[in-house]
Amino acid sequence: MDKICVVGVGNVLFKDEGVGVYLVKYLEANYQFEPKIDLIDAGTLGFGLMRYLYEYDFVIIADTISINDKPGSVYRLTDKDISDIGSYHQTAHEVEVLQMLQITPLTGKMADVVIIGIVPEDISETKIGLSKTLEGTSFDTALNQILNELKLKGVRFKKIGNRSLKEVVIDFLGSYGDETGDSIWNKG
Repeated sequence: MDKICVVGVGNVLFKDEGVGVYLVKYLEANYQFEPKIDLIDAGTLGFGLMRYLYEYDFVIIADTISINDKPGSVYRLTDKDISDIGSYHQTAHEVEVLQMLQITPLTGKMADVVIIGIVPEDISETKIGLSKTLEGTSFDTALNQILNELKLKGVRFKKIGNRSLKEVVIDFLGSYGDETGDSIWNKG
């Protein structure tokens, strides 16, 4: 059986920029997978991402994608598709993801890679949480696309929790937009 992971990439401090990380955290909180897969919060890992690209057989990268389209649009791209999109690399971590996809084959082995990219609405506001545009249908569409990719690789999944996106992010970071939870960040 293939060694599979879902890697969430992004900076959770800049609104929609964190969507990849939130997708991974949502999967952790609400789903069980058989056979086991790894769910990885890579944040803004940069060149450290290369490790996953050669240690795994199949990698799904969840991230924003800065292309000229309606915010909330969800794309399924391969590493080849990403290289062909000139305007993709507009944030620092997007540049790093693209570089890793170009450099990793030089190591002699690279996973099959699928990128589930969501066009962000707001990646400049310093606020934890997603814009209303990405919160609903776009998040669900990206989530379902990830689950479909896993299913195509023979991974079965079962929903074991019913945590909302906001609950998952509050558990993880202590706040979501203007809402706060009872986390170590809010205890004084």
